Amino acid sequence: MSAATTLSLEKLLASDQVPSLPEVAVRIIQIAQEEDPDTQELIAAIRTDPAIAGRVLKFANSALFGLRTRASSIDAAVPMLGMTLVRTLVLGFSLAEQSNPSASLKPWYRRLWKETLFQASAAEYMGEQNTASDAPTWFLGGLLQDIGQLAMLSVYEDQYVTNVLDVDSSSSRVGREVDHFGFSHADVSAALCRRWNLEDSLADAIASHHLLVPDSEMDGSDLRVGLTAAACCSEYMDAVTDRLSVARTDVERFLIEAFNILPCDIYQVLAEIDVRTLELAGCFSLDVGKLPPRERILARAQSVLCQISMNGNLETVAGRTVPPANLGSDSSHTGEDEFLDRNEWQAWLDEQSDVYNAKYLESALPIELSKAHTQNQTVGLLMIELPTVTEDVRSAPERSADLVKAAVRPTDHVVRYDDSTFLVILPSLNVDLLHRIAVRIQDDLSEYFDVSSDEADAPCIGGVVAVPAARKASSPDTVLNALKASTVDAHKVSRRVAFQAIVGRKVRPLVPGVNPQ
Repeated sequence: MSAATTLSLEKLLASDQVPSLPEVAVRIIQIAQEEDPDTQELIAAIRTDPAIAGRVLKFANSALFGLRTRASSIDAAVPMLGMTLVRTLVLGFSLAEQSNPSASLKPWYRRLWKETLFQASAAEYMGEQNTASDAPTWFLGGLLQDIGQLAMLSVYEDQYVTNVLDVDSSSSRVGREVDHFGFSHADVSAALCRRWNLEDSLADAIASHHLLVPDSEMDGSDLRVGLTAAACCSEYMDAVTDRLSVARTDVERFLIEAFNILPCDIYQVLAEIDVRTLELAGCFSLDVGKLPPRERILARAQSVLCQISMNGNLETVAGRTVPPANLGSDSSHTGEDEFLDRNEWQAWLDEQSDVYNAKYLESALPIELSKAHTQNQTVGLLMIELPTVTEDVRSAPERSADLVKAAVRPTDHVVRYDDSTFLVILPSLNVDLLHRIAVRIQDDLSEYFDVSSDEADAPCIGGVVAVPAARKASSPDTVLNALKASTVDAHKVSRRVAFQAIVGRKVRPLVPGVNPQ
């Protein structure tokens, strides 16, 4: 950061419009950072501010926190909530009380507080996914990581709205802040955390929550990863409300790779976080507008993304554009595009279900294997044999296809290989996730066909993970033969799911939890 930028940031921080902490919040931070924090001392500090004490007690007894035993006093509530969560709540209540904008700025405060509370809820959710994480600290990080936006809006008011918030631009909000002011809200948020004597690890994670996280650092126990994931989820939720077709790539990357959330659960997880956000707004007495939960929007977006991905996959295989009649309203193709003949693209789709067919697989599989090899990424494949109840299989291809599609990402390739078999291509997923996805598909299909997952006529799934370890990509024939062999092996085990690894040209059995390399 340049000297000029530092001076500008210092000038902002010196403004009396920047959020500050009351004495009770400062004292609680001090107590929480002691080597052996005294709970009774914490309770005494909270009692000095009856309004804060009342809000903490109300939160402890709210449905959001869900205590089994109702806390009748602050003495009972504090031990139940814990030191870190109490600190988080007091900070949140203190900052929320300072939001008294003018009428013209009120809509922007609503929007920023809604985003802030969503990130706090998302960060807390991420923290709950890993036993090595402290969810209350992650909640605090999510609550504070965008406090810099509220500070900049308070100080710069219309200038911040005109040059950052109310701008129709493809550039990021952080980019617009830096372009106009010389620093970003992440810089302000981190500086405020240090001013309030919060731990350096928290301030550092907040300072970097808009920076790229490399694949090698996708650690679900790392606070920085959790806060960056929360920011990505918030940005997606803000965008998808206006445009269903907005890409979900970063959200999927974080939730799947760092936090082991199955693809089929992603939009439900986002919907759950959204509901938590609205409940949290009530606990903090913040006006974020009368917005209904966005679960229906997320479900529709999921459907739109599936169609966009299918069109994109067909175009990749054909090297030409899918006709506009098969595209949604978001199509940006021009009259100069060379369109794929309608009969040609329909010949790659299964007639009884909304998935690809074996002819498509012949073209798509070599492309995906080559691409994964070039990018030095693994590629996973699943072969799914439906139950042997012939009449049910023939009468339910569409439902079976829907269950398989629902369990994977919109960008994955679901192929109806023959009357009773589906095949899925899933690039860049590790074997543990592939195994969990296979088990989920098997459970869903078993429930649909009303069979037990360990019965002889249950769905049977063979899997392959192709690892780039040779000069050339694995051949499609090698992969398909390994898939078929895995399916044969799956018939011999109780769970009826088996995997093999292809490392270079070598094929060997694969156990989940063991690195195939």
